[in-house]
Amino acid sequence: MSGVGITGLIVLLIPIAVVVLIVYFITSTIKRFEARANEKLMLERENTLTLQRKVADLEGRLLRIETMLKEVD
Repeated sequence: MSGVGITGLIVLLIPIAVVVLIVYFITSTIKRFEARANEKLMLERENTLTLQRKVADLEGRLLRIETMLKEVD
């Protein structure tokens, strides 16, 4: 009788363990994807800031050139 009880318990615990493992792997995968997405977002923000600085620098140069051309005329 006790053998049937233990076997029944094992049969019950195996699907529960499988579900727990599946949930664990899914959540860890989602966390990795989120970390990668956050890293990509930070890189894009840095690139955007760099491009904005370059545009501002080019605008400054253009204004100086326009000023010099007005002085020449």
